[in-house]
Amino acid sequence: MFPTKSDFFKDMRQEAIHEISEIAVEELYDAGTRLFAPGDPANDFYLLLDGRVRISIGKTNHKEYVVQNLGEAFGWSSVVGNLNYTAEATCMTPTKLLKIHKTDLEKVFENHERSGRKFYLTLARQLGQRLIDMHG
Repeated sequence: MFPTKSDFFKDMRQEAIHEISEIAVEELYDAGTRLFAPGDPANDFYLLLDGRVRISIGKTNHKEYVVQNLGEAFGWSSVVGNLNYTAEATCMTPTKLLKIHKTDLEKVFENHERSGRKFYLTLARQLGQRLIDMHG
């Protein structure tokens, strides 16, 4: 199931959506599975299909956010130029995700620049809203 109604894809061209659906891998994880931790190589971007994922940031000023909406994204470090993840992501329930490798996604956007711009504008909006939700 590819979340075409996700904010990330609603304004993209159909060709780009098709190419992304070809590189995205659907994966199932058990509750308690740690997807990544701070310092792990930031190779993959994730979209939630089902379940809940806890994102934990910081040691001294610890913050948490729960990814729980269909098509909601995390693993942003992989697509914003960071070599390593800055947060920890752990499945809270049995979880179904779409995993997209960053270099595969970059190749799609090299061929579909307009769709890449739409993707990154949506990413910036979601990141800003998440900051407000976590600190507001």
